[in-house]
Amino acid sequence: MSIKDKIIFSIMFLLIAGGAYIQFSYFQAMDRMAMMEAEQIKHVDEVNKEFREDLRKLNLQFIGRGKHLRKAQEDIIANTELIHSTADSLGSLIEDVAFNLSELDREVQKHFRSIEEEISDLKDDFKSERRKNSRKLSDIDQLITTLQNDLKEIENLSLIQKEKAKAKAEAEKNKK
Repeated sequence: MSIKDKIIFSIMFLLIAGGAYIQFSYFQAMDRMAMMEAEQIKHVDEVNKEFREDLRKLNLQFIGRGKHLRKAQEDIIANTELIHSTADSLGSLIEDVAFNLSELDREVQKHFRSIEEEISDLKDDFKSERRKNSRKLSDIDQLITTLQNDLKEIENLSLIQKEKAKAKAEAEKNKK
């Protein structure tokens, strides 16, 4: 065997060994892939089971929530209708109160006018009465002054002077 044959033979041997190694690695990779695929299927089944169970629970929760949502919507509609009816009745009550207030305002203004007229009349009557009383008082003062003057004149008369002196003398006698 020549060197050329040995080289070719060794290259062939290396090629066969390399091919065997590649074949062995390929089978190992295929086995690993098969095992990974089996684990993936198992895992996917578990995940799908969990997902289905969670989805079922979620659907049940949504059904329960849906009932609550429907109830809440019905309550909102009922409250809205109640608000509208209450607003209508309040509107009419407000109009009634506004009418009553305007009527009360007119009556109060009328009463105030009549009271102001009565006050004015009373002021006039008071002024008139005050003038009358002032005149009467001045007349009485004048009369008193006149009476005092007349009394002084009467006391100054000699006859009364004599009688006073006599009365004084008798009073002093009686005291002793």
